[in-house]
Amino acid sequence: MIKPLTSLRFVFAFLVFMSHMNLFPHEEPGFLWHLFYEGYAGVSFFFMLSGFILAYTYQQRLIDGTATVRSFYVARIARIYPLHLLALFVALFFLQFFKHPSPADFFHLGINTFLLQSFIPGQEFLFNSVSWSLSDEAFFYALFPLIVFSTFRDRRRGTILFWSVLGCVIVVSAYLLRDHPWANWVLYINPLFRIFDFLLGIALYNLCLRWTPRPHISYTKLEWLALLLLLAAYGLAFFIPESFRQSVWYWIPMGLLIATFYFHRGAISCFLSHRLFVKLGEISFAFYLFHFQTIQGVRIVLDHLHLSVSLPGEFGLAFMATLVIAYIAHQYIEQPLNRLIRKRFSS
Repeated sequence: MIKPLTSLRFVFAFLVFMSHMNLFPHEEPGFLWHLFYEGYAGVSFFFMLSGFILAYTYQQRLIDGTATVRSFYVARIARIYPLHLLALFVALFFLQFFKHPSPADFFHLGINTFLLQSFIPGQEFLFNSVSWSLSDEAFFYALFPLIVFSTFRDRRRGTILFWSVLGCVIVVSAYLLRDHPWANWVLYINPLFRIFDFLLGIALYNLCLRWTPRPHISYTKLEWLALLLLLAAYGLAFFIPESFRQSVWYWIPMGLLIATFYFHRGAISCFLSHRLFVKLGEISFAFYLFHFQTIQGVRIVLDHLHLSVSLPGEFGLAFMATLVIAYIAHQYIEQPLNRLIRKRFSS
C-alpha cells in the first residue's frame, strides 16, 4: 500500500461528491458553481491511479509468472463486484423497479449488472448512475494483462504507435467536439477513450521506476508544487472548454501529483500517511459508489419528515451519512467478500 496515494483517493471521492451536491446551484455558470461542479475531475484521478497501482502491484509479477492472469482477474472481480451488486440492489428499490418492469428494463438491468453500460450512449447513468466508471474500470482490467505484455514487456512498436495515435485522436476530438452534445459520452464516458487515462497511469509507474531518488531534492517542496499545479489547473479550468476538461486537461497535473506522492518522502506525504486518512482512503470506493444514492435518500427523508434544512446543512447530513454507510459497507461487506472470493477462486 502506498499510503499517501490511498489517502488522496478520499480527497478525490469527496470532489465527486461536491460535483453532485453543488452548494451554489443558482450561480451557474459562475466561478463558485464551477469549483463544485468541476469535482467530476476526480474520476480522471481514479482512472490514472488505477493504472498506476495495478502496474505497481501486478506488472512485474505477471511478467515473472509469480501471478497468473486468472488470479489477477479474480482479484479485480473481488474488488468491485460485491459493492457494485449491493449498490445496484439498493438502486432498484429507489427506482421501484419491481413494480412494473418491462423486458427492456430487464435488458438494461443485465447490461448494468455485467458493467457494460458505459459502452452504450444513453444507458450509462441508469440505476446507480456513478457505476458507469466501474464499467470503464472493468474494461481496463480486462485489457491490463494485454497492455502489460504488449506495451511494457515487449515494447512492440505497433502497440506503442497505436497508443500514440489514440492520444492524438483524443486531443483532436476534444477540439472538434467543443459544445457538442456528444462530447460528454465520447470524451468523458467512452471506455475506448478513457482507457488512455489508465494507460498513462501504467506508463507513469514505469517512468517512476527509472527515477533514482536524490537526497539533495526537497520532496516537501515538490509535493507542494504538485498540489499547487493541480489547484491551478482546477481553478483555471473555469476558462477552458469542457470538452478539454473532460479529457486532456488533467493528464499532466494528475500525473505529476501521483508520481510525486508515490515516493512519499515529503512532509505532506507523512501527514497523509496518518492512519485516519489512510482509513478514509480505504473506504473511498464505498463512499464513491453510495454517495449519490445517499444524497437522494437524505433528500427523500427530509421531504417525508417535512423538515426544512439549508443547503449547507443538507450537504453536511449527506456527507456524514455517506461516511457512515461507506465505513459499514467497506468493513462488513467489501472486505469479507473480497477475501472470500479470492480464497475460493484464485487457486
